[in-house]
Amino acid sequence: MTTISKKRFSSFTYLNTTQFLGALNDNIFKLLIVYFFIDLEGVENSYRILSAAGATFVAPFLLFSTSSGFLADRFSKRNIIVLTKLLELVIMLLGVLFFYFQSKLGSFFILFMLATQSALFGPSKYGILPEIVEEEKISRANGLMSSFTFLAIILGTFLASFIVDMSGRSYIIAAGICTLFSLIGFLASLRIEYTPPAGAYRRFNIFFFSEIYKSIKIAAREPSLMPAILGSAFFLFLGAYVQLNMIPYATNILNMTDVQGGYLFLLTAVGIGTGSVIAGKISGKSVELGLVPVAGLLIAATVFLLDYYSDNLLYVIPLVVATGIFGGIYLVPLDSFIQIAAPNKYRGLIVATANFIGFIGVLLASLFIWVITEALGLQADKGFSIVGICVLLVALLFGFQFFDYTTRFICMVLSKLHFQSTVSGIDNIPANKPAIYVCRHTAWNDTLLMLGSQRRRMRFFIEQEQDHSKILKRLYRMLRVVLMPDIETLDSSRPCIEAIKKSLKKGISVCIFVENENLEEEIAKLAKTHAYQELLSKKDYPVIPVTIIKGVKDKESRVFTRLMAKLRVPAAVTFG
Repeated sequence: MTTISKKRFSSFTYLNTTQFLGALNDNIFKLLIVYFFIDLEGVENSYRILSAAGATFVAPFLLFSTSSGFLADRFSKRNIIVLTKLLELVIMLLGVLFFYFQSKLGSFFILFMLATQSALFGPSKYGILPEIVEEEKISRANGLMSSFTFLAIILGTFLASFIVDMSGRSYIIAAGICTLFSLIGFLASLRIEYTPPAGAYRRFNIFFFSEIYKSIKIAAREPSLMPAILGSAFFLFLGAYVQLNMIPYATNILNMTDVQGGYLFLLTAVGIGTGSVIAGKISGKSVELGLVPVAGLLIAATVFLLDYYSDNLLYVIPLVVATGIFGGIYLVPLDSFIQIAAPNKYRGLIVATANFIGFIGVLLASLFIWVITEALGLQADKGFSIVGICVLLVALLFGFQFFDYTTRFICMVLSKLHFQSTVSGIDNIPANKPAIYVCRHTAWNDTLLMLGSQRRRMRFFIEQEQDHSKILKRLYRMLRVVLMPDIETLDSSRPCIEAIKKSLKKGISVCIFVENENLEEEIAKLAKTHAYQELLSKKDYPVIPVTIIKGVKDKESRVFTRLMAKLRVPAAVTFG
């Protein structure tokens, strides 16, 4: 991976511009179809119209996702982006024509074709990121791309409603503006720097389900990749449901018009864009999967409250924005992880599979809203409570699945609150593999400092001879801390050796806490053990001494002063 130069960054800028204008067109045109059919068939049929439009838009993603993944792996992703943007321009010109003739069938055909273009565009759009952006900047790039995507949703939702209002519901003018956006997007795509094909020369398989199955098997071999794909798919289900439910929620519960309901969803998109930027900032140079369960629980809370406060617009507006913010924080780490964790040779196929599974979620959202409103006869506000239960269950599941990531993130936050820490020797920490740390153990919060000083997951091994209270033992059990014999007798503890090997194999660093202040002496002891030789028989994991120095407690100070001092205790962590 070469360093991002100004030219490379410019390629990302043009890519972001291209995808932004494409997402803008998708959202404008989808709402134009909804408003067009509401004009023809009446607002009382809005549920049926929304479900039909949602299903039409999703179908191409299910039919062509693997084909687009094959193209992204076989040919230059930049060239595919250019050709799909040209196809979008042709589709927009046809859209003007079908609106002129007020053709129902033609309008749905254009929606289907626009979704086909997006399905072909998606894997190349996401797959090209690791080719033009350094790995340490993937989270930031995804945050920017996600925020611009949802800025497109915001503007698309606003412009569709605004143009329909200002033009006296002239869909020809609106489609003409979409054509202009498409032309600009096509010109921007031409400025993206050429990237070579990924080198996958497998044959095209028309039986796309076999390709999906193959991709799922590949993804299942990579740690946490398949759960991340499913988590991203659930977000698409949730986002699609909120979008479909928002107009009926506005018209039937809040007594607003359909266009005003479109403005209400705009606030959700504002929140998602904001949350995407926040997630990128929090993640920094790494992928912060620990954000996912936390954000999921917060989404569940906000959608429950949308039902509880459904009679008060002043509460609904901030809740809609908050739902979007937590949604953006939920999504960015998952999409970033999928791009990084997917093997380069199959990245396009895996991204396409993620799209396929995701749009099954979107299709299920159309079915879900029909079941809630038609089969169960529930109003839109109660639909939010039902989907809130689903979000709560998923958040808890991901809390267990991403347990190491979640506890590491929570401990990092607690470390930032509890300590005012400085970290030195970061250059001694390997970037692409786990390490073995040896550190003197003085208190339980040493684990907070270790977890807060770096982004890699970590498993702790503490000498069993130390005197641990019952509460502390419970805390260690929750953090999956392993109580081990004295380091001199490590050879005799087979379960401990296996636990260390298992952690390192999963890419989890290991921290061995000892009582001896002389860390070099402890490392020398460790190096002489057969267990250590066994651990390094296949891979060379560095052994790094870590020194932790914390502020001294002043026992003579007042109680309040001591309590406040606990919030920002000075601490220094030195690696090496």
